[in-house]
Amino acid sequence: MRLSLYPYRLQFKYPFRIAHGMRTGTDVVYVKLEHEGFTTWGEATLPPYLPETQKTVRDFLTAFGNNIGNAGINTWFEKLITVETDMSAKAALDMALWDMKAQMEGKTIGEVLGIKPVDYPVCTYTIGACDSFEEMKNKVNHGLQNGFELFKLKLTSASPLDTIVWFRMSTDKPFAVDANQAWTIAPDKAAYFINTVFKDEGCLLVEQPYNKTDLVNSAGLKALAEIPLYADEACQRLGDLERLRDSFDGINIKLMKCGGVTEAISMIHKARELGFKILVGCMSESSVGCTAASYLTPLADYADLDGPWLINNDPFSGMLIQSGRVNPLPLQFKGW
Repeated sequence: MRLSLYPYRLQFKYPFRIAHGMRTGTDVVYVKLEHEGFTTWGEATLPPYLPETQKTVRDFLTAFGNNIGNAGINTWFEKLITVETDMSAKAALDMALWDMKAQMEGKTIGEVLGIKPVDYPVCTYTIGACDSFEEMKNKVNHGLQNGFELFKLKLTSASPLDTIVWFRMSTDKPFAVDANQAWTIAPDKAAYFINTVFKDEGCLLVEQPYNKTDLVNSAGLKALAEIPLYADEACQRLGDLERLRDSFDGINIKLMKCGGVTEAISMIHKARELGFKILVGCMSESSVGCTAASYLTPLADYADLDGPWLINNDPFSGMLIQSGRVNPLPLQFKGW
């Protein structure tokens, strides 16, 4: 197995603003695996709120590759599953290994995992916090032009009336709300906005309203809210699921958080056992990470794999959106 690494920086089409700041791009490291005539790719996406950097990813993967040498693909999987650090780096290698296994068997990642390629869910198009109606309308139109029929609105407070009004002036499509842990108001007041403004205007779910450690207020809001609450920052790994049962209705699973396809599929099965709804999301990955995750989405209620449509310089093509739904296609390298 030959491993090569390619640092890169993704540039957003629009400045991306959430409750905790704004950025114009995201560092990534692409992993290329070559074995017996097959070539596969993985992606470590590194938004600034993660502890990993391009250097740590390269150092980790270089050392991992050097230590494992010319071992077969099964040994690579066995060694990687024991890793409990460097989740983005692990995710990049893990998705490349799954694609390698799939190609060697003449299948897709989904088929190797036994996932039937039917009933792909609707996929959200994320709209960062906007300063004006014109900004909102431009972003909504871009999403509509690319086939999206469900939107995710990033909010910066628990009273986002301007955002909701601007969105409704732009489209009649349904939406989700993502607060990114920004809310500080009491659950009864938060529930008022959810059950009136949000619900009445077509909101389908609310993601991570309170700080990831604040499970008490999350539980209080869950008891009052008439729209499902989904955990994002509070749900990182498989071991988090049990403690979230009383505070959330659903979870957002991301390959960069849990370390790749291997743990993500385990999280999906465990989440269903516990009664959670499931969203398969991304951290603004390019087509590499989002295509790998797309094969899991028939097992989910929603997808949030819009990264390729939020950036200007995706060096790959892969999954598409058709009639608002995920449509996995083979990954193709376009060039740097």
